[in-house]
Amino acid sequence: MITSATTKSTPVGRHALDRFREWVLRGSFSRAAAVDRQTGELLDSEARALFASLPLITPATSPEEWVSQGLVRRVPPGLREALTTPRYRPGRELFVRTETQFATRGGPVAGYQPGGRRAITHRATLLKRHGEMFMVEVAGAPTPLLFPANEVYRLNEPRGIPATGGTLTGVQVDYNDPLMRAHLAAAAIELGDAIAALDLSSPTPQTIEAQRRLVYRLASRVRMAYPGHGDGYAGHRAASLLSYGVGVCFVQRTVAAALLQPFARLLGFDLQLAVGRTLKHDVPHGFLIIMLRPSMLRWVCDPAWQEPATDLRVAFFDAGWGHDRRLVDFEGDAELSVSPLDVDLPEVEVA
Repeated sequence: MITSATTKSTPVGRHALDRFREWVLRGSFSRAAAVDRQTGELLDSEARALFASLPLITPATSPEEWVSQGLVRRVPPGLREALTTPRYRPGRELFVRTETQFATRGGPVAGYQPGGRRAITHRATLLKRHGEMFMVEVAGAPTPLLFPANEVYRLNEPRGIPATGGTLTGVQVDYNDPLMRAHLAAAAIELGDAIAALDLSSPTPQTIEAQRRLVYRLASRVRMAYPGHGDGYAGHRAASLLSYGVGVCFVQRTVAAALLQPFARLLGFDLQLAVGRTLKHDVPHGFLIIMLRPSMLRWVCDPAWQEPATDLRVAFFDAGWGHDRRLVDFEGDAELSVSPLDVDLPEVEVA
């Protein structure tokens, strides 16, 4: 459950950002960002004052604002087109809920099985529409299946952190927190060359890999440990948990989402906060699903399992492969009102 918290912008002096950039480029940021293990408060008062002067970046920050704040050099070419290309189009891989099996024998894991339990499968491909229904090919089904469009939207629309921040699974996300400002600014500075080189004008394999690599590098900045495997801060503040904090998988997932979400509009990806379970032991497990645009390819980000960006088809393979996840539901902020411009599907021909 999310509870929102409002944020206010603070005037930013370019000299503060220039000074901070020097800290980052000479490798001083990690030391300056150290926090008290019990309270999560910054240990360095000078660092706190500087961090508080940095730009306020939230999930609502536009790509142009990233540039005007001096954090990135340019908006990636083709970004607007990437973010406005219809998302529900033939060939897109989807999540759908249907009769499914998760055994490693008798067909593909998470494939269709008549009489099986109803569960979410990732092995579904969008084909056409029939009125308010979507025709979907599901692995193992003898013929395409029909699903209500609203049901498809519920499982495939972005579900992330609100622009105002808030609290999710006990983690407080505050984009006005000086340390969160610093982590976002440091990430933008350290990835500056790669962001400047990103060109989304066409979804080539090279472009897709450049996007994936940026997500990978961002997610790799989350350096946390499970309880009992580290002695860092174990409280509820996302910014203080980012570097060497301690938390279970759902906490680590939310911290990663807090860092990634503000970059989604700048780098062209959608985010979903996933609630899952493991196949082998059937215990709860939290992770993120990243979908790159305009390619619509999906990746799993799972900081608790040290997987910054794993191809979703590998991440959901089976228990014997070592990626024994299955999807149960989603959490987070959602806007399920899909624009007609987001749907570009041929109608089923009726004989």
